Amino acid sequence: MTSSRKVRFGVVGAGLWGSFHCKTLSAIEGAELAAVCDLDPARVADMQKQFGAAKTYTDYRQLLADPDIDAVTVATPDFAHGDIVLAAIQAGKHVMSEKPLATTLAEVEAIAAAADKAGVKVMVDFHNRVNPAIVAAREAIAAGEIGMPLHASAKLSNTVFVPYDLLSWAGRSSALWFLGSHSLDALRFIMGAEVKRVQAMVRRGYLASNGVNTADVHLSILEFDNGAIAQMENSWVLPRDMPGVVDFRMEFIGEKGAIQTDTAQNSAFSKYTGSGRRAHDLLGVTPAAGGRIGGFVMEAIARFIDSVADDAPLLADAQDGLRVTRVLTAIEEAAATGKIITLADGV
Repeated sequence: MTSSRKVRFGVVGAGLWGSFHCKTLSAIEGAELAAVCDLDPARVADMQKQFGAAKTYTDYRQLLADPDIDAVTVATPDFAHGDIVLAAIQAGKHVMSEKPLATTLAEVEAIAAAADKAGVKVMVDFHNRVNPAIVAAREAIAAGEIGMPLHASAKLSNTVFVPYDLLSWAGRSSALWFLGSHSLDALRFIMGAEVKRVQAMVRRGYLASNGVNTADVHLSILEFDNGAIAQMENSWVLPRDMPGVVDFRMEFIGEKGAIQTDTAQNSAFSKYTGSGRRAHDLLGVTPAAGGRIGGFVMEAIARFIDSVADDAPLLADAQDGLRVTRVLTAIEEAAATGKIITLADGV
C-alpha cells in the first residue's frame, strides 16, 4: 500500500469471519479498524477488546451514518448480506461482502445497479481467488498446459458439524449457498468461462429430521461457454470423523492433460489422538506475528484494503457476485423442477 492516509473501516458481523476481518484491518498499516457492529453487544465488546475498534454499534444503519467510516466489510449470515450491502452503497461507502453477495436475484441486481451508479467499490470475498492451488490451476489452464478443458469436477462439502454446531442460522441457508458460491466461482475463475446451462438434483430429509430444515446435498451439472461440463457437489452431511470439517477438491481434464487440487485433505499434517486422523488448514489461516497477516483468507480481505486505499483491482466485483447468484438460483430452479435451465448469454 502506498497511501499515507489510513482508510477507516467498519465491520458488520462479529462472528468467526468477522474476527478475520477485524484481525486483518487492525494489522495492516494503511487501514484503521474504526468500528465494529453486531446485534449481540457481547460479541461487539469481545471484538473491540481483541482488536481495538474505536467505536461499537449494534445497528448497522448507525455505523453507515458515521461520517468517520470510509468503507465497510460485511460478515453477517448468508441471508443477511443484501440489505446491508445495498445500504452501504447508498451511504457512499466502499463495501466488501462475504459470499454470496445476495441470495435473491432481485437483491443482487439492485446491488450491481447501485454500485455502477454510485461509483463505489463493491467486492465479494471469493477468497479462493488467492488460494495458491486455485491460482496455480488457473495459470496452468491459461498457459494451455492441459489444452482445452473438456470436463471438470468441484467437491466442496462440510461435515455435519457445520449445520448442527457452527451455524445457528443453517436452516436459513444451505450447502449450495454457503459452499457452492465458492466452488462455482472457483470453476469460473480457473477456466475463465461462464455457465450457460444447468441441471441439478437436491436431497432433503436427513438434516431436517434432526432439527435443521435445509437440504442435505446439492449435485449440479454445469455447461460452460468454453464447451466444458462440470460436476459440482455441495454437501452438509459428511461424517464428523472426517479428518477436517471441510473437503475441497477439484479436477480438470483437458485435451492434453489434467489438473487436480486438494486444498483441505492434503495430508501435509495429520494427528492421531484417539479419535482417528485429524488435519489442520495449512493454507487459509496461518500463523502470523503482529503487524502481519497469514493465509489466503486474510490476503483476500487485504486485497479490498488495497483497492480502497490505492485503487488496486478488486479481487471479485459486484458483477461476479451477480453471475454467481444467477447460477445458484438456476441450480435451485433446476433441482425443484427437474428441467434444464438455460442462462442468457452465459449469464
